[in-house]
Amino acid sequence: MVMFSRFHFHVCRTPEIIGNKKMIKIKNQNLRNVAYWIVKIFIPNLILALYVLGLLAFREDIDKTTYIFLVAGMLIYFVTRLYFYYYRVGFFLWNNLRNLRQIINEFKKGKFVLNESDIVVSDKISLVLRELLTVGKQFDSIVTSQSDELKKFHEIYSHIICSINSHFVVIDRDENVIYANEGFCKKFNVEADRVIGKGLNSLFYFVNTRLKMGISQVMKERGSDSVVLKNVHLMSIHRKSIISDLKISYMTVNGEPQVVIIIDDITDRFSKDYHASILTHLSETMGEEAETETTFYNILVGVTSGSGLGFNRAMLFMVNDEILEGKMAVGPDSFDEAIEIWNSLSSTDTDLTVQYPIEIKRGNLLKKVQNYSSSLNDNNVFTWALKNKERVYVKNAWNDNRLDDDIRKFMEVDEFVVMPMISFNKVIGIIVADNKYNMTGISSQSIDLLSIFSFQAAFLIENYLNLIEVKKEMKKLEERQDAIVESEKMAAVGRIASHIAHEIRNPLVTMGGYAKRILKHSSEGSPDLKKISKSADIILKESERLEKILSNVMDFTKPSKYIKEFNDINHIIRDTFRLLKNVLLEKNIKVKMDLDETLPNVKSDFNQMKQVLLNLFQNAIDATPAGGSIHILTESDEAYIFVRFIDTGTGIAADNPDVIFEPFFTTKITGVGLGLANVKKIIKDHRGKIWAFNREEGGAEFVIKIPLPASEQKVINIEENI
Repeated sequence: MVMFSRFHFHVCRTPEIIGNKKMIKIKNQNLRNVAYWIVKIFIPNLILALYVLGLLAFREDIDKTTYIFLVAGMLIYFVTRLYFYYYRVGFFLWNNLRNLRQIINEFKKGKFVLNESDIVVSDKISLVLRELLTVGKQFDSIVTSQSDELKKFHEIYSHIICSINSHFVVIDRDENVIYANEGFCKKFNVEADRVIGKGLNSLFYFVNTRLKMGISQVMKERGSDSVVLKNVHLMSIHRKSIISDLKISYMTVNGEPQVVIIIDDITDRFSKDYHASILTHLSETMGEEAETETTFYNILVGVTSGSGLGFNRAMLFMVNDEILEGKMAVGPDSFDEAIEIWNSLSSTDTDLTVQYPIEIKRGNLLKKVQNYSSSLNDNNVFTWALKNKERVYVKNAWNDNRLDDDIRKFMEVDEFVVMPMISFNKVIGIIVADNKYNMTGISSQSIDLLSIFSFQAAFLIENYLNLIEVKKEMKKLEERQDAIVESEKMAAVGRIASHIAHEIRNPLVTMGGYAKRILKHSSEGSPDLKKISKSADIILKESERLEKILSNVMDFTKPSKYIKEFNDINHIIRDTFRLLKNVLLEKNIKVKMDLDETLPNVKSDFNQMKQVLLNLFQNAIDATPAGGSIHILTESDEAYIFVRFIDTGTGIAADNPDVIFEPFFTTKITGVGLGLANVKKIIKDHRGKIWAFNREEGGAEFVIKIPLPASEQKVINIEENI
């Protein structure tokens, strides 16, 4: 503002009133100058002319010819004097006009300081020219000071532009480059002079579709809002690939539309975030049923994708019994295929993310890698990296003494890197990566990132392979367990079949024997009806016994249908006691019942629970001698009710009391061995438990535990988790 104020002061300091006064003075001065020259030139000449004419008038001896010559001489004198005077005046006037024209032309060119030595002060016009040159000097000082300040501002602006971390270009409506800052030129290795006036194709190997759409949108909306694009894949004309965030803005300069594209290179940050995400994804999917090849493939995708390290090709080799074997490879098989991949990347409308393919691309590169194998005793660059646990960077394969012809032929590239995969100080394999098709040099930063990625990938692969081994062992254990269960089932079926056969055979043998007696007595001349009737009665009893055996087996094996309602267990106990009251009196067995009258109702099947209590009563009666007693108690807590049967009988003869609940286990002569097994089945179907044990003071105790309705769902959840 200072420079503009100064300029305004010098230009506008002459008011209009002062200008009018000066104009009046200039006019008066001109009139005085005219009168002065009239007096100075014409009056003396007029006096001289009158004097000469007077002399001629008073002399009579002067002839006419002399008179004419005198008059002519005076006229010549007068004209000559006028000529020389006006020539002098005209010369200085023309010279001053020429100087004035020169000053004006120089002012138009912006040159305000001229040489004053060419102007000779001989009249008022020369003084005006001198004053005009003085004003020019003052104006030049003002312009010079403004120019210096503008240069300073331009220098500051240039420093600001050059110090911006982002790289940007400016294009016109035809998408031709107008300006590219120094940062952009360095990043994409182009010269500004060579790209100015050319299209975006002179900057990028391919123009990203998202970038094109963003430019079109900004042009269409004419700068209402800037367009921001995240994670855009760009590749320079020299095939250098970066991931960037773009901001596309619209502006107008001198009435012409222009678009500013600001490019923020986020390749390093994005690569680190991407590696973390892909490793997290791999670790999360390790437990899934994925093939080993798929896991290897996903790891190499992180090495080759533009979102990750961006190598053209990546190969994975694993150690297997002192042999280095090729396992997986990711990358194009030809330059045309690489171009196709890059073009497909440029056409995506979404942010760059890795979409894991359903099917692995099985090209020539993968076949070549999977056909490769080398003994760890071989001396080549691959085995050297394994043995020494060090990375190998090959910059010039054809002149590198560490490489043999086999490796050169296998790689078919001049520059590549071999990275060992180390997990728990153990080398499990190597990753080999190169840029065969875009021929971009491998930077030390890319090698360091690959080293970090390889270390983390090695840890995941080691864990994954260990997980596979554990799963294999678990599968073997499951198969063995299934075989054991199957054999136990077959053994149980054998025991059941043997027991049923034994139980059925005895009645059948008896029935067959008495049937033969009936036939024998029938064939006699006078049949003994009494013997026949006795034999028939025995056959009937044995058939009833056989039916009972089969009924018990059917009841145990067939699925039960329960009608669950809220029932009072005390009521079921009393009802069962009334059924067996006469039997208890006959055997002189006393029954004591301590039933909790506040016992909550439980959701149960009345008839099935009555069958349970009937079996327990009958079992206690069979085990208790005459004069003994049976004690029945009920109680509850916050989650369960408990029913206890205590007898003073002979106790449980088996070493393991739980064996009495096994099917067909019995110590009775006439028993089938399904009573207590059926009891356990019914209690289990009611989400309860039953167990038995011998008491120190003699006899046995059976305990039933059934969940209350409020805790039944918790019991179900616990059983499902188990």
